[in-house]
Order: sequence, then C-alpha cells, then structure tokens
Amino acid sequence: MLFAVLAAPGSVFGQQAVIDLPDVQDEKRGRDVPLTFHLPKQNNAQPLVLLSHGGAGSRHSMYALAAEIARQGYVVLCLEHVTSNTDDVRKRMRTTGVSFWRALKDCGADMTARKNRPLDVRFAIDLAEQLNGRDQRFEGRIDLSRIALAGHSYGAYTTMACCGVKPVGIEDDLSEPRITLGIGLSPLSANGVFFDNTSFRAVTTPFVGISGTQDLLGDGHRDFFRLMPKGDKHLLWFHDANHFSFSDPTGGPRKLPRTDTDVTHALKQIVPAILDTYLQDGPELDEDIRKRLIKKSLGGTVRRIEWQTN
Repeated sequence: MLFAVLAAPGSVFGQQAVIDLPDVQDEKRGRDVPLTFHLPKQNNAQPLVLLSHGGAGSRHSMYALAAEIARQGYVVLCLEHVTSNTDDVRKRMRTTGVSFWRALKDCGADMTARKNRPLDVRFAIDLAEQLNGRDQRFEGRIDLSRIALAGHSYGAYTTMACCGVKPVGIEDDLSEPRITLGIGLSPLSANGVFFDNTSFRAVTTPFVGISGTQDLLGDGHRDFFRLMPKGDKHLLWFHDANHFSFSDPTGGPRKLPRTDTDVTHALKQIVPAILDTYLQDGPELDEDIRKRLIKKSLGGTVRRIEWQTN
C-alpha cells in the first residue's frame, strides 16, 4: 500500500494535509480502490465525510468541495471507482471505438460497476477504521460514529444505494448502516434505469438531494423527495444550474476547461452547514437558517435556490 502526501501542512485551503493512497486494494474482491484523504487541522477525532465521483470522474473530481469541508473541520475521504472512472471510460472508447457519451452510457449500464460502487464505500469505511487505529497520521483523528456520504451523478447513485435505496436488478443488500447522512448531487430518478417507484420505500437515513433546473433528468431529480419516507429529507433546487455545475476539481491535479464557480461557492456555504447539523449537533435547519444560508449562497449565476424539507 503506497501513501503519498500531496499537500504539506497549512497549504491548500487551510487543510493540514492531503494524503493520496493510489494503490489501495480490497483483497477480498481483488479490486483497486484508490483513495484520497483531506485532513483538517484539528488533531482530535472529527466526523468522516466520504465523497463519490460521477461517471468518468476520479477521486479528485470534487476536490474544491472536499477541501472546503476539511477546512471546516471534517476528515474527508474521496473514493475512486475503477470500473466507472476516467480511465475506464477512456478504455471503453479505445477498445470499442464508441464516443465518450456512448462509453459513459455503457459504463452506467454495467451491473458490475453498479454493485461494486457501494461495496467500495463499505471497504473505505473499514479501511478508515483500521488506519484510525494503527497509522500515526490518522490515529484517533476519525470519529467513525458520525459518517456522511455525498456523491455526484453516479456518485449520487452510490450514496442513495448506501442509504437504503434499492437498485433495479440487484438483489444484494448494498446499504451501509454506518452512514448517518446522505447527500446526492443530481440524485437519480425513479425512471426504472437505476431505481423505480418501489426502490425508496425503506429509506430511514437522513437524505439531502441537490439539483438544478437544467440538470439532465429534469424533475426526475426530485423523485427521491416524493418517494422516500418523510423525516429529515431535503431538496435543494438551483435555478439555471446544469448537471456539471455540481462537480468542481479546482485545486486538485485534474482540471476542467470550465467550472461553475458560483455553484461551488453556494455548495461551500450550504453543505458544511448541513453536515454540522447532522454530524456535529449543530442548529436545526429551520426556515430562518435555511433562508440565511441561501442568502449567503447567492451570487453570479446563482440567483435563486429553493430549499424544501419534509
């Protein structure tokens, strides 16, 4: 297992360090699970937040949000899912001669990828527990009684499956009971491809879905909100935001030609506040607090955010 430190103490975004683990393997599955930790400055035990990238992404795809969450006092663990990452989609294009979008669609239809993504999360939590007990860089710094999982697009699928949403065509129980809170950016719909109307019935984990008016599935991104049992469910709706607005690798080793920095700014205000509520005994997200957070988040192309709860 190779450990590499990407950032020295006190560098990027005020974090203590970014520790990359590119060669981690789950030996039981014979599967590589590259990981990156973003550590806060605090040395005492802090809650764990896992991030899961979308299709054709990497463990660095949500770097900007990961860095901010770590800056605000959380241990952040970014996963890379090797059967749906950048390299996998490029390989599909190269070996079959299809376009990027076709390769991405084929990746999403791959049941091996669908099943293994939530299992990657399970493995990552197990590994964090091991490191917390025996590696001096992590020892005693991770509070494994308070865990959140957030993901974008295919990462939202991963988050939803781990929170108890039942995927179509998979009989195995992919839920992860150690997760305290799920956050899905561009949460998947109940259109029968990944989930259907029956998939959401047993979800009891608090869940937050964040999407926008220009997202790929339109109002389908709202399906979770009407189909999950009520209680600790949130829907945030960004007017004019599109599918790619919610994933920003800024600060990491990979760059995109264009990032939606205005949506990133809003997520940096809202997501840590939600984490504080569910992982740090922070204030309840009542109407006044939600309004204040939305006001702080507006600017540039982000002119309106709706925030519903049930």
